[in-house]
Amino acid sequence: MWRRCGEAASTRLSAAPYSAHHKLYSEAVVSSIASAVALAEVGLFRETVQYVQKAAKALYEGAREVFEQVEVSLQRLAELFVEAVTRALAWVDEHKAYLFLMAAVAAGAVALSAALNIWGLVELDKLAYAASLTPFVAGLADAGGKAAERFKTLAERWKVNDNEKQMIENIINEIINAPLKGERPFLKLSESANLPKPLVELRRALKRAEDMAKIDEVVKDAAVVAAIVLYKTLINNAKAYEEWAGWYEWAKGLVKEREFAVKAEEVKRLHEAQRRLEEVAEEVIEELNSVLALYKSHSRELYEKLKPHLEVDVKKAEGLAEASYRRLSDYSGANMGTKAYAALLSVARGGIYGHVAMLLAGEGALADIVLSTPEGVYQKAWRIAKGRGEAVDPSRSPKGAANWEDRAASALLRYLLSRAVDEDLLFRRVEGGFEVFKAYGGVEARVDVLKIGETSARSKAGEEALRRFVEEAKRTALDLSGMDKAPQYLEWRATDVSTSGMRIVAATVHPWQLKWYFSLLGEEKSISGRADVTKKGIKLAVTALWPRERESQILWESR
Repeated sequence: MWRRCGEAASTRLSAAPYSAHHKLYSEAVVSSIASAVALAEVGLFRETVQYVQKAAKALYEGAREVFEQVEVSLQRLAELFVEAVTRALAWVDEHKAYLFLMAAVAAGAVALSAALNIWGLVELDKLAYAASLTPFVAGLADAGGKAAERFKTLAERWKVNDNEKQMIENIINEIINAPLKGERPFLKLSESANLPKPLVELRRALKRAEDMAKIDEVVKDAAVVAAIVLYKTLINNAKAYEEWAGWYEWAKGLVKEREFAVKAEEVKRLHEAQRRLEEVAEEVIEELNSVLALYKSHSRELYEKLKPHLEVDVKKAEGLAEASYRRLSDYSGANMGTKAYAALLSVARGGIYGHVAMLLAGEGALADIVLSTPEGVYQKAWRIAKGRGEAVDPSRSPKGAANWEDRAASALLRYLLSRAVDEDLLFRRVEGGFEVFKAYGGVEARVDVLKIGETSARSKAGEEALRRFVEEAKRTALDLSGMDKAPQYLEWRATDVSTSGMRIVAATVHPWQLKWYFSLLGEEKSISGRADVTKKGIKLAVTALWPRERESQILWESR
C-alpha cells in the first residue's frame, strides 16, 4: 500500500514507528495492521479478520496505561485507529478500505454503527454524486432578498441592549451553575421567574415533551444546556447576522445595474463577514466545552452523563451542515451539541439545515433544534415556510425557482467569496449573467463569464479549467494493454461506476479517479461537466459515458 501511495505515503508510514516509540502503538499493532491491509488487498477476508483481532489485542495491551492517563476510552482509541487505517487505505483503494472496515467489525475492534460512521466520512470525501445532492455545493441555496429577510429576522429576534444582555447573562449563569449547588439545570429553569421569552418557550417545550413521553432527567438537563448555549450564542452575535442581511441587499442592488464595479476592499470585507459567521458556530463548541469542563471539575458522574449528549462530533456536524434534505435522516443519531453546532455552521455555509435552523430560531423555537431529529425539524420548518407562502430553501418558491435578481445576488456573493481579496472587478450584464473584467490603470481585461441558472451559477473560467482537468486525466492515463483490467474495473462497478441502458456511466470530482476511468475504459463516447460557483471556490465535476461493450470486452479478456 505504501509503495503505491508514493512519497506522501512514506511520510505517513514514518508515523508508525514514531507512535510505537512513544508507546502509543506497539510494533505488534503496526505489523498486524500491515498484514491485515495486505490480506484485504488480495481479498482474504477471514485472514484479515484474524490479523485485525491481533492488532486490537496488541493495541489493548500496549496502550491501555498511556490512554487511561489521558482519559481516552480504549474503545474510542480503537475507533480512531481503525478510522486512520481506513482513511489511508481509501486513498489507494476504497473497495479494499471497505473490506478492511468490515473486517474490523467482524473482529470486534469497532462497532458496526461506528464503522458505518467512518465509512460515511470516507464517502463524504469520496466522490461524484455529493456535488449534485448538496445545496451548499451546487445550488443557489441562499438567494437574494428572501435570504436577506431571514437574516434580518434572525438578527432582530435576538438583538438585545447591554442591560438586557447582562440580565440574561446572569440568568444563564444561574441555570448552568445549578449543579455546583446540588441542583439540576432543568429544575432550575422550571423554578426560575422573570425568564426571557425564549427560555419560557424552552421550558414550555420541555414540559410538553415530558407530558408526551417519559424523558430521562439527564436528557432534559442536556437539552436545557444545549438550548441555552445556542441562545447565548445568538444574542451575542445578532450583529453578524444583521451584517449578512446587509450584504444580500448590497448585492441585489448591484445586479439591477447593467454595469457595476466591486472594489478589492469590498471583497475583503465580504470574506471577513463570512469568516465571522463561521466563528459564531465555533462559539457553540467553545461554550459547550466550557460547561462540560465546569461539570467535570465538580462531579465526574454528572460529566459522564452529560458528555454523550453535549460533546460535539465535528465531522458529523459538518456532514449535517452540508447535507441535502434527502440526507437529513442520515443524521438522526446526532446528539444535542452536534445539532446545535451544525445548525449555525449550516447557516454560515448555506445548507438546508441552516435554512431550517433560521426559520425555527426566527420563531424562538430553540428547543426543537436540540430535541428533534434533523428530519423532524425540517418538517416543522416546512410548515412555517408554507404558512408564509415560501419554501424552506429561499432559492426556491412554491412555484419554482426564485426570481432572477435574487438568484443573481446570491451568485454574485458566492462568486466574490470564491475569488482572491486583492482584485478590483468590473461586471457587465450579458444574456444569462455577467462578463467579469479586471481593471489595470484604466485598461480592462476580461477574466471570466458568470452564468446564472435557475439552480446554480457557473464560471466560464471554471469551464476552461474543467477542459484542462479532462485533458490532464487523458494525458496521464496508464497504458494497461496486456493486463487483466477486470479486478480493478469490478471494484469501481461496486462503488462509483454504473450502467444505464447500453452505456457505462462514471462521474467524479477527482483528477486521479478520472485518470483511472480513462485507463480502464479508454476514449469516452461523450463527456459533460460542471464548474459550479460556491463559497469554497469553483467546484469541478465530470460525467463520462462509454459504450456498454467496453465492459463486456474487459470481462471476456479477463483471466
